[in-house]
Amino acid sequence: MAVSPSDVEEFCINYLRRTLEIPPEQIVPEASFARLGLDSASKVHLVVEIEDWAGVELDPEAVANYPRIADLAAYVATCAADRGKAG
Repeated sequence: MAVSPSDVEEFCINYLRRTLEIPPEQIVPEASFARLGLDSASKVHLVVEIEDWAGVELDPEAVANYPRIADLAAYVATCAADRGKAG
């Protein structure tokens, strides 16, 4: 599945809105997961949800390594593109 960074940003924003009960207008791509209040368990769950949605395998530490929504979105889109080239 081809995903763009904006697709991943939208996915993350929806996940955070549901999980943290934050209005979507308060969640911007430049926001850090820590500032938004994402705990360790939720970070792991977000990575698993993205893997299932995008059909990619991510580093379990992806949210720690890419601490802002925009950073994680770029990483996931690159992983998905690389998977498409290899597959």
